Amino acid sequence: MLINNAGTDFEGAFSEQRLDQLRTIVRLNVEGTLEMTRRALERRDLTRPLRVINVASLAGYYPMPIKATYAASKRFVLDLSLALRHEFDPRDVTFTVLAPAGLPTNPTTLGGIAAQGIWGELTTRNVGPVAARTIDLAQAGRAVYIPGAVNQVLRAASAIFPAQLTASFIGRRWRNLRRSPSRLPRAAAAPSADPESVLP
Repeated sequence: MLINNAGTDFEGAFSEQRLDQLRTIVRLNVEGTLEMTRRALERRDLTRPLRVINVASLAGYYPMPIKATYAASKRFVLDLSLALRHEFDPRDVTFTVLAPAGLPTNPTTLGGIAAQGIWGELTTRNVGPVAARTIDLAQAGRAVYIPGAVNQVLRAASAIFPAQLTASFIGRRWRNLRRSPSRLPRAAAAPSADPESVLP
């Protein structure tokens, strides 16, 4: 089994982020996933099935102002995984995408979840059960796992509403948060590792 779990983000508008920060997001989230997956396929034991889990994000289903590069990088992970599922015999190799919203993994992420208020509470899931369920579903050959009923509804809504409308809604939510500094995590203005995004 290969689990591509490494990922990062830097909070802030695209024009506020340094070029090296943007490159870091792309190199880790996109290039890292790509290279690890390719190398695992090259070195796999042909007598046993290989299960690949790629950790994307619910953000990968949306164009997200303030997290534009992060969301786009997770879209790459999602699309790559779904495409590769159809290049291999499922008896030999399967790809499962984990697409969570909030996961309380570090202090910065916890602050971001708290800043979202009720949305943060509704979309966040505990890491342990999510990890265990993901492995079970990967063993069963599941294509995509979105933890939580609310997050599954939000994903379904993304298929109904035009991307432009979704981006506008998310952009307004982020602008309102940025106008209320007390609601933002203390580290939000500084570069931070943010393994998974919280939908605004």
